[in-house]
Amino acid sequence: MNREGVPGKSPEEMYIQQKVRVLLMLRKMGSNLTASEEEFLRTYAGVVTSQLSQLPQHSIEQGESGLV
Repeated sequence: MNREGVPGKSPEEMYIQQKVRVLLMLRKMGSNLTASEEEFLRTYAGVVTSQLSQLPQHSIEQGESGLV
């Protein structure tokens, strides 16, 4: 990823946004998050709300049906 290519976002903001997205995807796939990961999501609830609206709306299983 090109971290310098996003105007108006600091590296820390980008890190937070990316971490929130990864944690939300892991949760959506059924992974159990650690207490510290859940706390991170609570701390950055505004980012969570923004990221939730950007997640794919189809389930993970739908995309895997052609792989078997």
